[in-house]
Amino acid sequence: MFLHTNPVSGASLRPAVAVARSPAFAGRRRPAFSSALAVRRQPCLYLAAALITGILLDRWLAAPGWLLAPLAVTAVALSGRFIFVKKATQATLALLVSLAVTGAWLSLQERENVQPTRLKRLFEARVITPDDPIELTGVLLAPPEPAPGAFFHALEAESLRAQDTTQMASGVARLSISPGDDEARDEFKQLALDTGSRLRVLVRLERARRYSNPGSPDFNDFLERRGDDLKGTIKSPLLIETLGKATTNRALAWLYRVRLRLMEAIEARFDAKVSGTLKAMLAGNRYFLDAQVTERLRQSATFHTLVIAGLHIGILAWALLRLRWDFWRSSGKRAVQGHSIVRTLAAILVLWAYAIMVGLAPPVVRAATMLTIGVIGPMIFRRAASINTVSLAAFIMLALKPALVADPGFQLSFAAVAAIVALALPLIDKLKQIGEWQPTSRTPHPPVCPPAVRAFAEMLFWNEREFRRDSQRSPIRYRLEKSVVARWLNRLRLQPLARAFVLLVITSTAIQLATLPLMAVYFNRVSPIGIVLNVTAGLLTAALMLGGLVVMAIAPLSAGLSALGVAAVNAAHDLLVHSIVPFEGMALATFRVAHYEDWHALIYALYFVPLAGLAILLDRWRPVDEFYPFDRPRADDAATRRHGDTGREDAATRGRGDAEKEEEARDHAATIAASPRLRVSASPSLRVAVSLCLMALLASMIAIIRPATIAPTGKLAIYFLDVGQGDSALIVFPRGTTMLIDAGGELQIARVTNFTKPEDVETPGRQPAVAASNRQASDADGDADEAPINDDGLAIGEAVVSRFLWSQRRTRLDYALATHADADHIAGFSEVMKNFHVGQGLIGHRPTDDFEYKQFASVVRQNRIPLGSLAAGQRFDIEGVRVEVLWPPRATSLPVTSNNDDSVVLRLVYGSVAILLTGDIEEPAEAALIASGVDLHADVLKAPHHGSKTSSTGAFLDRVRPRCAIISVGERSRFGHPHKIVVERYLSHSIRLLQTGRDGMVTIDTDGRGLDVGTYRNNR
Repeated sequence: MFLHTNPVSGASLRPAVAVARSPAFAGRRRPAFSSALAVRRQPCLYLAAALITGILLDRWLAAPGWLLAPLAVTAVALSGRFIFVKKATQATLALLVSLAVTGAWLSLQERENVQPTRLKRLFEARVITPDDPIELTGVLLAPPEPAPGAFFHALEAESLRAQDTTQMASGVARLSISPGDDEARDEFKQLALDTGSRLRVLVRLERARRYSNPGSPDFNDFLERRGDDLKGTIKSPLLIETLGKATTNRALAWLYRVRLRLMEAIEARFDAKVSGTLKAMLAGNRYFLDAQVTERLRQSATFHTLVIAGLHIGILAWALLRLRWDFWRSSGKRAVQGHSIVRTLAAILVLWAYAIMVGLAPPVVRAATMLTIGVIGPMIFRRAASINTVSLAAFIMLALKPALVADPGFQLSFAAVAAIVALALPLIDKLKQIGEWQPTSRTPHPPVCPPAVRAFAEMLFWNEREFRRDSQRSPIRYRLEKSVVARWLNRLRLQPLARAFVLLVITSTAIQLATLPLMAVYFNRVSPIGIVLNVTAGLLTAALMLGGLVVMAIAPLSAGLSALGVAAVNAAHDLLVHSIVPFEGMALATFRVAHYEDWHALIYALYFVPLAGLAILLDRWRPVDEFYPFDRPRADDAATRRHGDTGREDAATRGRGDAEKEEEARDHAATIAASPRLRVSASPSLRVAVSLCLMALLASMIAIIRPATIAPTGKLAIYFLDVGQGDSALIVFPRGTTMLIDAGGELQIARVTNFTKPEDVETPGRQPAVAASNRQASDADGDADEAPINDDGLAIGEAVVSRFLWSQRRTRLDYALATHADADHIAGFSEVMKNFHVGQGLIGHRPTDDFEYKQFASVVRQNRIPLGSLAAGQRFDIEGVRVEVLWPPRATSLPVTSNNDDSVVLRLVYGSVAILLTGDIEEPAEAALIASGVDLHADVLKAPHHGSKTSSTGAFLDRVRPRCAIISVGERSRFGHPHKIVVERYLSHSIRLLQTGRDGMVTIDTDGRGLDVGTYRNNR
């Protein structure tokens, strides 16, 4: 950049340069570099880091409590000693150590101080068992939470009666009830349950469902984060007895009633899709979300708009008072200042009431805490540093509940906000300094940065119109070479729009970078398109939230205006949900990724090292050097600060004569020419450091997005997954070819209205799948970019099968084989085929009229997967393994069926080892196989039909003669599988019997000679 000054008449530049270099006129550079990340400027950052370190050490090492107390006392004593001898650095380090020890102690207390009367302790002691109903007495903490066709209750236990014994109890049970008919709904309504209702219920209690496979989430964590010990289902309203009302907090009860009224008003004014979204955004109830809406927002990385967090709290805060962070500049009158303070405190009170009303999830607490600190801070200390605000909020939350350190919602929320305050805002500030630069007494030198960066910054921040106005009033004439694009954008008044878009993209990019490893490990999703879509998602969310509130407010007053408002809200909803549609064909717009397990997961922590390095380097970057060229009276400096020092005439020069102004102009020009440059910003070491950080960050991103595949072992391996009531097995052939046989799924059955013993229930008839609106995507508190999956309406293919495949660092399958069309075998393929590239689909019979098969075939077509059929008599070789298809015979008549006895039966032979996979065949198919004379001998048998009493006949076991059998069944099968008679039959044949629900995933590994059998629970 060149600075052109007009010649100053009657004066020579050389004498002025000499004057500028004289000791009397020596310039003063700005003070030594002071990092914005220094301890004295961001103390809460280091306090929070120390507390987190201690909590993590306790979770990893579990140090005994008797050791932590002496360590904390010693560290505090050392800190006091160092303060006394004026060794500030040592005192700070000792204080941080004491805080880390305190964090470990708090975490230890939270883990171990669980009362023996807590429901989860009673469950562990088998006082409560999932097979026996108990009488539970307690108090409702909130009104029943509505869901489609059901209600959820948070019951704080007081006592229970189990095994003819009554005893005290504590903790919270999460109970659900589904009044199926009008009579049951009337009975439930007559109970008039509300906050504080004391109840006695007959119910079975259990822990959340657990799937013992690598990568499978533990849904008990969701229960605990929600504050629940156990869960249960109330079969009928007749099993609920009301015992009066307990003393409750009236304000809290009123807030809960307001929330219910809000949801009722939303449902009355909007259609099902929009009302489901508004209930999630405004009331925190995600049970009514439409499945298509959920999937669309997940694909576009805008699902966070449905999770009440900082965005929603900020929108409501703005709506309450058009939030202004600097109250002291709003007016010079104390009365106005006082009014602003009162209004602000009232808004904070309302926001905290709202946070309590919607459930105090970690993102809500974080946002409300930060807002409180950020608003009150300036009122007390005159300034609140954003990094300090984030750190203080984290410190408070973790001190109160250390377990939040492992909460995905907490991690995602703070990672996103930390990215904004440590990366986005500092970068925007540096770009503003570069773009707005013009020569002044404090910033005489042009910015030191690449020309492209300078042009980009000027395009966003250079104000050509203001510069021209100032030049007209200035005694000195000069011209600055600025970007032509910047000048035209400013003249056409398009600059504010371009600036807003670019700054939002910078902020969105920073958030995407910071949350990338968390999204990969928790949700296996990367959505680069979210960088762009999130720019508009916030605006559309604000339109939905505020528009919905306005519609409900004006509906009683004007039907016409209400209808217009509903139309506007519907339009905003459609734009938000369908924003991903134009990008669906783009390969890299959104995609699923594998994740690392065990010690390999260290890559996720290492990813943040170069990211933190970039934040530190960004803090050290000084593109514009500050320089104090004149030893003027301090009044001039004060005036300069008041007027922003933008090149205008300041208060100290106003009223001077032309000669005096002309003399100062000559001195100013001379100083600019003569003053030394500060080239810290352009130092080679800084450039090298930035390059290294960027390369390390890029390498980490590639490692996360494209994990290295596991090398083939030369062995045949089969993984029988724990998918509850269902089947799924992954075959890995010796050179790495993969075949997934079945993908699990939920088999829908008629609702049971009384307590039925599991062993009395056999295979139910096939039921049509429930409507999509009843298959809810979320039950637990979804505090992150994607909600956790409901452990009651679980998508097995997504959370269990896909998560296992991703934990194996796989993103493709060579073959996907559906043995038959039962939902507990085939339904999971809907998710698997969307998440993975599948080379070939395989099935036995293609049924003529079957709902589940139609769903399967539709997904196959949508993903353009070739589908082939298998029939008895086929043989093929895969990497040295002979695959024999033994069943079913080809269909020869209509209608074609795909029932249990139509299951595909495979026999794998590798060397001298044979493995028989039988699907769900029962006695007729077993007899037919025996009669066919085919070789059925196998070393390993996948037990037919989950061990039901209609399968695994003695004659069949005599022909197979396995050494080991695996029953794929849930830990507590609602169908009574495996039947005790069948179990005894296997044991009487001296067959080693393993169950996926009891033992976890079973692994069979063979080199063609030996055979290794392992289970997940034993190997952990």
